[in-house]
Amino acid sequence: ARYQNELAGVDTELLAERFYYQALSVAPQIGMPFNQLGTLAGSKYYNVEATYCYLRCIQSEVSFEGACGNLKRLYDKAAKMYHQLKKCETRKLSPSKKRGKDIKRLLVSFMYLQSLLQPKSR
Repeated sequence: ARYQNELAGVDTELLAERFYYQALSVAPQIGMPFNQLGTLAGSKYYNVEATYCYLRCIQSEVSFEGACGNLKRLYDKAAKMYHQLKKCETRKLSPSKKRGKDIKRLLVSFMYLQSLLQPKSR
C-alpha cells in the first residue's frame, strides 16, 4: 500500500500505516514496521515523528539496519535547520507568525539536542 501511494499516486497512506501497526501487533519484536512508519511520517512535525519511529526500530529486538542511516539523515537535517534558525530574526513578526516560528524553533532545537545525545557509533 505504501508503494502504491508513492508510485501510483493512490492515497493509501492510512492503509499502509494500518498494515504496519497490524504487523507490530503480530510480531512486536520486529523493528522493520517502525522503519516503514518513519518513512510514512516523512517530515511531519519537523521530523520528530519519523525520529521516534526510527529510534523504536533501532531499539527493537530485531532491528532494521537501514533505520540508522535514516536517523542520521534526519539528525543532519536538524543540525542544518538549527543553525539556520539561529540566524532568523522573529521580533518583527505578527504574534501568530511568531508563534509558528517559536514552535518550529522548539521542535528543531529538540531534534538537534537529540542528535547531540546519541552515541557517536551510530
